[in-house]
Amino acid sequence: MKRFILILLTACLVLSFASAADKVVELKFGHYLVETHPGHLAAQAFADAVTARTNGAVKIVIFPNSKLGNSQEILEQVVLGAVDLAIPTEPAMAKYVNKFNMVGAPFAFKNYEATDAFFAGDFIKWVTPDVEKAGFKYIARWEYGFRNYTTSKRQLNKPEDMKGLKIRTPPDFVNSATVKALGGIAQTIAFSELPMALKQGVVDGQENPISTIYSNKMWETQKYLSILNYTYNSTHLVMNKTAFDKLTPDQQKIVLEEGAKAGEAMKKATRAEESSLVAELKKQGMEVAVPDTAPFIAAAASVYDELKSKVGEADYKTFMALLEKSR
Repeated sequence: MKRFILILLTACLVLSFASAADKVVELKFGHYLVETHPGHLAAQAFADAVTARTNGAVKIVIFPNSKLGNSQEILEQVVLGAVDLAIPTEPAMAKYVNKFNMVGAPFAFKNYEATDAFFAGDFIKWVTPDVEKAGFKYIARWEYGFRNYTTSKRQLNKPEDMKGLKIRTPPDFVNSATVKALGGIAQTIAFSELPMALKQGVVDGQENPISTIYSNKMWETQKYLSILNYTYNSTHLVMNKTAFDKLTPDQQKIVLEEGAKAGEAMKKATRAEESSLVAELKKQGMEVAVPDTAPFIAAAASVYDELKSKVGEADYKTFMALLEKSR
């Protein structure tokens, strides 16, 4: 009888392990980008690679184009565990980790090489403990790009040209503070509502990376593009920490590796297409200017004092030291 019971228990354990091994983990990945944006293409490549390498044990379902809410709402759902993966920019992450506010400091980075040098340093290591304390697992840095202004009324060749213009910004501190420093009127509007706001003239302009300006056909309402590269944003692939911890060690390794690969692919695609997209914007009728940034840098200098007050002097000094080291 004992032998029979032992055999029965062993069989149950084998079936239990087999069931656990065969169980498919489905992860929800929400983002705010349209399906033609390099970020969505990277998300799809990431999902496909994870599914393939885990032999279908981990399936990632993508909800693009703000279907689950705007960037801030999606990130909140990740914290709550309703969504598993997201690609917020630094300003969205700053709600949970104040240090991220500093990345968008106006004109902090001269070019993409400067951003790569910075992120190759200790910044991610510096913020990771705070990221995990907030309930996230940091997976990889992706790309978003340098942000530029478009307007319907006039070209921004000098800071004075911004005076009195109503500029849509996301609910992000640096973006609105910079508009105000340049003499504009910052208005916070959800990205999903931006096309209608531009069409109806609720705002005169907005700011976004070239890829976003193009993929959202902003030439339909915006006549002028001023390439100032005034602030830089990465997107950061983050995952609900509890959901990540439930994956097997092999699955975790795959998610981390494929997240990094997708980020590199997005970075290359975003940067490679910028020149051609600017040319396409011109073909669509946009007037493009590349103003001297020196007057804009001087006009936006006060934003640094506001940042110091917002993040605290200690974190401000640490960030500026990391920035200087990367240079």
